Amino acid sequence: MRSVSLGFGSAALSAALVLGCGGSGGSGTEPATASAPGATASAGIGAGNDADLAGAQGKTEELADATSLDALGKRLSGGSLKGVARLNLAARGLGPGLGKLLGGSSAVSGLAALDVSDNDLGSEGVRALAGSSHLGGLRQLDLGGNDIADSGVDVLSTSSGLPGLKVLNLSGNGIGAAGARTLALARLLDGVRSLDLSMNPITADGAGALAGSSHTTNLHSLFLLGCDIGPAGATALARSSGLGALKVLALSGNGVGDEGARALADGSGLGALETLDLSANGIGDAGAQALAASSHLGAVRSLEVFGNDFGEKGASALRKRFGSRLKL
Repeated sequence: MRSVSLGFGSAALSAALVLGCGGSGGSGTEPATASAPGATASAGIGAGNDADLAGAQGKTEELADATSLDALGKRLSGGSLKGVARLNLAARGLGPGLGKLLGGSSAVSGLAALDVSDNDLGSEGVRALAGSSHLGGLRQLDLGGNDIADSGVDVLSTSSGLPGLKVLNLSGNGIGAAGARTLALARLLDGVRSLDLSMNPITADGAGALAGSSHTTNLHSLFLLGCDIGPAGATALARSSGLGALKVLALSGNGVGDEGARALADGSGLGALETLDLSANGIGDAGAQALAASSHLGAVRSLEVFGNDFGEKGASALRKRFGSRLKL
């Protein structure tokens, strides 16, 4: 269940989606290599979110020798996190006990960023983190690839222990439409600027819930790669009245097709977009031409359309409109 932090705009990611990982979602399918199916663009630590850590003093620590809960407990009690702002414990496979250990330790009280991706936390481990009285200063939390499912989203959504969260990665967690609906109603999202739900089967219903949320007005980046949202989900996002601040929208591998592309081209709800990823979506010439003729994509600086179905006619129209801003 490897959740790969690639950062937005990876050609390797687009190639992976073309090879068939788009829409698989489910219970975490992220292997260790960026080019393998399931890699996700992550909002995790090191993925270009320094603005959300502005003012955070301290260093990044990985505690590489802490490969067991006992070893980690000793490091925490020994003062290893003194002066540390960012803690990366990704891919240790430590299970729910990791959440309990961190949640109960005052040593983590100075953290601004925490990466516990790929640790098999489950909803139990997330409950311990979300209920902690020591993590109120967190601005970034990476929970990718932990099989938290909808029940884990329920826990997060009712938590008051993460009031300052700006960046949240929930990629590859088996979250469905019900979980997305729960998250869309959560006050937890009020301050979040970057949300990653990639490789979760939230479908069009989940995308519609996010589009209709009253808690997404501060959201600047939304990653929904391989989420099975289809044309209906893309249409809901395009018509949203709550995503007006969105600057980055990643929809690779969602089967939005020409219908979804036309909706995104015609929708006025995403006028602030600067980066739009529509790679591997089965978009043909009609969809490409609609994007090229859009009057609502004037702010776009990067349009990614790798691995689609349009020919030279569509490509020519896109080149004429977007020039060097087109990633083809």
